[in-house]
Amino acid sequence: MNDELPLGQVLEQTPWYTALDDDEQQLVQRTSSEKLVSAGGFIVRAGDPSIHWMGVIKGLVQMSVSGSDGRETTLGCVEETQWCGEGSLLKREPRRYDAIALRHSRIALVPIDTFLHLRKVSLPFNHYLQDLMNARMSSFIATLEADRLLGPEQRVATCVATLCRHMQGDTDIALDITQHDLAMICGLSRQRTNACLQVLVQLGHIRVEFKSIQIVNLAALTAYGNAID
Repeated sequence: MNDELPLGQVLEQTPWYTALDDDEQQLVQRTSSEKLVSAGGFIVRAGDPSIHWMGVIKGLVQMSVSGSDGRETTLGCVEETQWCGEGSLLKREPRRYDAIALRHSRIALVPIDTFLHLRKVSLPFNHYLQDLMNARMSSFIATLEADRLLGPEQRVATCVATLCRHMQGDTDIALDITQHDLAMICGLSRQRTNACLQVLVQLGHIRVEFKSIQIVNLAALTAYGNAID
């Protein structure tokens, strides 16, 4: 999606929207809105009512939960062009996680009534939701596998490769993310994450630059992250 376009034109470039019929597209155009969230700001908080389906037009969103002792656990990230929050809408329950903008983010909001109407009347929309939730389940399984079976260097490699999956090409990919944010996503300390990044640099898979990671060879990085000793 071109994040500089008005919301209506952004929607016109969105796969699930283009599969709708004219009346359904007009409904989405009439009812959808957007919000801008600064880096570190909350898009939703745990316990908030579920009133929108959310799409990341620009930015990066972290989904996390916090324990009573203040410790925070990252559940996953939502990248540009991706949508999230459908589970809470389908179950009609409050949000069970915080959604935090890791960098300045532009968020599309489709209200729950529109979302549920599309689910009721549109087979292509249901197919999109099914594919979306299947992809998210695969991501959660991969995260669990990495936590249980992989060393920290491989966990970081897998995390970086996953964050690059929507980008074009295999080399010279710039991932705009700080080491602090990457550490939060990987579930490691910043110091341990930095040490892991240096290993990946020595292997020739990445270069670390100011507030970004340059991917030298995404295929090699992915293969390294997937290797199980």
